[in-house]
Order: sequence, then C-alpha cells, then structure tokens
Amino acid sequence: MKELLKDGFPDYLESIRETPQSGLRVNTLKTTPERAAELLKLSDRVPWTENGFYLPEEKGFTKSPYYYAGLYYIQEPSAMSSAALLGTEPGDRVLDLCAAPGGKTTEIGATLKGRGVLYANDLSASRAKALLKNIEVFGIGNAFITCEESSRLKKEFPYWFDRILVDAPCSGEGMFRKHPAVIRAWEEHGKDFYCPVQRVLLDDAAEMLKEGGTLLYSTCTYNPHEDEDQIIRFLSDHPEFGLDRIPPCEGFTDSWLLPGCVRLLPHKARAEGHFVARLKKKGEKRASSEGTAYVQGTGYGGGPSYGTAQGRNRKAALPEDLSAFLGIIRREFQESNILIQGEYVSYLPDTAAYRKDLRYLRTGLLLGQLKNGRFRPSQALAMNLTKDEWPDPVLFGIDDPRVVRYLRGETVEADEDGKGVRLLCVDGFPLGFVKQDRQRLKNMYLPGWRMQ
Repeated sequence: MKELLKDGFPDYLESIRETPQSGLRVNTLKTTPERAAELLKLSDRVPWTENGFYLPEEKGFTKSPYYYAGLYYIQEPSAMSSAALLGTEPGDRVLDLCAAPGGKTTEIGATLKGRGVLYANDLSASRAKALLKNIEVFGIGNAFITCEESSRLKKEFPYWFDRILVDAPCSGEGMFRKHPAVIRAWEEHGKDFYCPVQRVLLDDAAEMLKEGGTLLYSTCTYNPHEDEDQIIRFLSDHPEFGLDRIPPCEGFTDSWLLPGCVRLLPHKARAEGHFVARLKKKGEKRASSEGTAYVQGTGYGGGPSYGTAQGRNRKAALPEDLSAFLGIIRREFQESNILIQGEYVSYLPDTAAYRKDLRYLRTGLLLGQLKNGRFRPSQALAMNLTKDEWPDPVLFGIDDPRVVRYLRGETVEADEDGKGVRLLCVDGFPLGFVKQDRQRLKNMYLPGWRMQ
C-alpha cells in the first residue's frame, strides 16, 4: 500500500484505524428513497447511488418489521457502487455471476422493476441459500438462482445477456478494517491466489454478453494484479471490448494505473476499499425478445393453466385448489409460464430463459406447494405481492405489538371475524400469509425467517 499510495499512505493508515461506515440501501420495488428516509429517519445520502444512506450504526435496523418487509438491505457503502454503475434498465437480461449473498443482486432485481430476467449464480450452494432468502425478502419474482461453473453457463447462454456483473472473489484487502478475519485468509493464500479464477470468470462472461452489452468487473481489494492488470489483460485478449469510462463522483478516485476505472479508498471516501471497471462490447445493442415478463401490480392477460417440467406447452386442467387461490389475487398469470415440478409450483418470468439441465435453487417466483390436491402459498409469493393485489389484507401499524408476535411465529387475533387465507401487512407492506378462523389468525410465516 505504501508503494501504491506513496504520499497518501499515512492518511490511509490513519483511516483504517477508524470505525467502519455502515450503509442502508432502499428497495425501490417496495417504496421510494424519500418515503424510506421519512420512515427510518435518515438523511445522510451515499453519493454514488440514488437509494443509499449512511447509518450512524447498524444496531436496530435489522430488528425492525420494515426490514422483514424487505424495505431495505444493510450494505457497506462502497459495495453499492457496482450495481449502480452497471446501468440496468427494465427489460434487460442480466447475469450476476458471483451473486451471494445478494447485496448487488437485490439492487439489480429492484432496478429491473419486474421486467426482463435476472440470473443470480453462485458456485457455493451454501452461500446461495442466503442469496435466495434475500431475493425473496425483496419480493423479486423474475430471478433464476443457479449454482454452476461459469463454463457451464456460457454453453447454455451464448451471447444472451444484456448486462453481466462479475463481482469477483478476491483477496479482500479492502475489507480488512470491517472484517479482520479476512486477513487470515490473505495470509494463508497470498495476494494473487484469486487471479486465475478472476481471469476465467471474465473470459467466460465475454462469451455470454451480447453485442452492445455492458460487463462490469468489481473487487473489494487494492491489489493491482486483481484489478487494473486483469482489465488490461482482458482488453488485450478481447479486442471486441472497450473501456467504458466511469464519470467522476464524490468519493470516487480515478485509477491512476488505468484511467476510467474507479477506486474507492477509505481515506478519500466514506467507505471500504473497492475497485470498479466498466467494459462495453462493441456493436449495436439489440432489444431482448422478452417472453412474458412479470410486472409487479399489473396483469398479463390470459387465464391460468399449467405446463410440466417435461412439457410446459402441453395444456392441462389446473389443479382446482391452485386455480381457486390464483383467482383471489388481483393479477393474471400467463398459462405457459406456470411450472410444476413435483409438489412445487413456480412462475417463470420468461420461458425462453429456462434451461432444464442447470442446477437451480429457484426458477422464477415460487408460488407454493401442492400436497394431496391442496395448495399452500409460499412466503416468496407473499413478499412479491402488493397490498392492493389482495382483496382483504390484514393491516397492522408498525407500533402494533401483534406485528412482532406474528414475526416470531405466534398466532394473533384479528380485529374482525373472517375465514380463509389473508395477506398480513405492516403499514401496507406485506409480511406474509395468515389463515383466519373467526378472529384467530393462524401463522403461516416461514419458520426459517422468524424473528429471534
């Protein structure tokens, strides 16, 4: 670092003795940054993203019912830069190649606004479980979650994606202050351990990106071998790409080793260490030929039926209980996009995006399960709905003690008699389903998500 920063080294050394900065990113699928700032009493904005705020401390924000409602994600501020600079637009086909635990993925999914398709991939199945939860808490229904090598994905999706994010595994030098345990891994592996992995990820991503598409590469390390040197090598090997210069922004340091790339340094930004490079593939960008893309709060047109994993285009009578439940929701479902695999019922955001031979953790939106002809809706579906899409939601305020009791898995009482499944909301934001019998609300909240 002394060699890299020269005269700036003493300031850097002083900065890493300071307390790490925490951040919060608002889920724009659920609310606006302005509304969230009002609810959470926030005002200190992160300059490189429209929906990021600095936190005085993280304590309390992960215990709020608003957190369980998916209104925001706790994220280190420099990490917010990658998804913000990717430039995702509604309708895009996007691949997050190293997605877990989902901080950048959830922002991409929110920016898509339910249109297009998001592939969130992570080779580690255990890490991908956290990714799955974060995607479902955010209410993102147009995502596929896979656990595959990049070499496997490039065979299935040649020149298919509009945008690809490679937030690569790295030596983690930029996180030493926030996560000291990373130092031990650095000492064990050395600073260049991940360079071959990064190279493969970049090269495979190049073969999955369409002409005119955007490839964004980021790390949380300072090591030039993992940062600028990777980009210089990539551009030399792939003349069809050019560097897309990142414009100036408060807190950004233009890379002096490769101008147009960005470094975030803790003595120059209120953030941990980060590196970002944006690459553009030459050629004219062509619009993706979307299948039926899910748009939150709007209908599709067309009545429900279902296809199977073996043949989704073969029409069959929709199971009666499933049909009745979908009929309650104020949204229409395209018949060819319903996928039943065993007892699980999913809704595919784009049938052209489904590749049956891949290892999936989730295929689109999990609607629920069918057991003995009975349909049980999923927690993911509840989070994907809006208050207005359910005819008679249970509405509790943030200060109502029944909200916390519900999140802990308890049975709560309703204010009026009723019968059947209902959507429970806090201040109008869905939390999950309940099954009402008179004034008794039987808890259907997912056990693994319960507040401890």
